[in-house]
Amino acid sequence: MGAGRMTYGAGPGGAEADGPEPERGTVRLRISVSGTHTRRDDLEALHAWLTATPALKRQEQERELSIERRASLTQTEAMSGELIQDIILVVSVEVARSVSENAWRAVETWLRNRRRFAGPEEAPRVTLDGPSQGAGSGLSRDSGTGRAPDTGREAGGRDPVRGGDEPEEV
Repeated sequence: MGAGRMTYGAGPGGAEADGPEPERGTVRLRISVSGTHTRRDDLEALHAWLTATPALKRQEQERELSIERRASLTQTEAMSGELIQDIILVVSVEVARSVSENAWRAVETWLRNRRRFAGPEEAPRVTLDGPSQGAGSGLSRDSGTGRAPDTGREAGGRDPVRGGDEPEEV
């Protein structure tokens, strides 16, 4: 996997947005940003934030992770030809859970910072989607629901019983 590689998928419709199947032994995790008036800028900022996150940077250097950009699955013709993208994390199956946890902690920190500057009509939201079945299928997260589906903890690792943000490396 090429570290820091940026690629662009097929256009509207999403059928080919992921391109060819990932290499055997890898999983694609899709991170989408929505609910803001500056989606393209927000995606660019989140992409920069993720690539600078120490844990993800380390995993990228160890060639367990590649961070790419592809056409969004929510691309529509009504977007006046503007190419909307998502961030794709291509990870080895062995470290998919670790990468998704590290990425989600970074996303939650970025999202808290982003919400401080959101206008009253904005509701910044980030989703991390794993494959619908097979390896990585239980890794999806959604900041709009406030829950991490398979952990019983709130999104971002916050334990509703203990409360508060836990210290974390981001």
